[in-house]
This record gives sequence, structure tokens and C-alpha cells, in this order.
Amino acid sequence: MRKLNRFMEHFWLAVAIGTGLSAIWAIWHYGWEEGRQWLWFPGIALGMWGMRRITRRKLEAMDARSRGE
Repeated sequence: MRKLNRFMEHFWLAVAIGTGLSAIWAIWHYGWEEGRQWLWFPGIALGMWGMRRITRRKLEAMDARSRGE
């Protein structure tokens, strides 16, 4: 389960970076007025990354407590 949690954390970080680059391109190509709506996608992906990171850390802490570490 740890590998899956770690993978999903990296997945959402990669999605955030990719959509962030796409948003920068859209702003550059279409201008601020039309391109700013593309900033929602990296924002949502960063939110998902943050939630996965918090969840992973909590699960690892719970696992360590149950093992008595």
C-alpha cells in the first residue's frame, strides 16, 4: 500500500507540473484574459497532491504507532 500511496503522490505532482506548463503556454499564446482559466487545472492537481501527501504521512504515522516504532 505504501508504494501505491507514493506513486499517486508523484502522479499528482507530475500532473500539476504538466498542466502548469500547459497553463503557461495558454497564457502566452492566448493572452491573460483567455489563458487564465487554464490555471484551475494545476491548482486542482496541486490540491490533490497536497491531500495525497497529508494522507500518506498520516497513514505512515499510524502504521509506525501500531508497530510500536
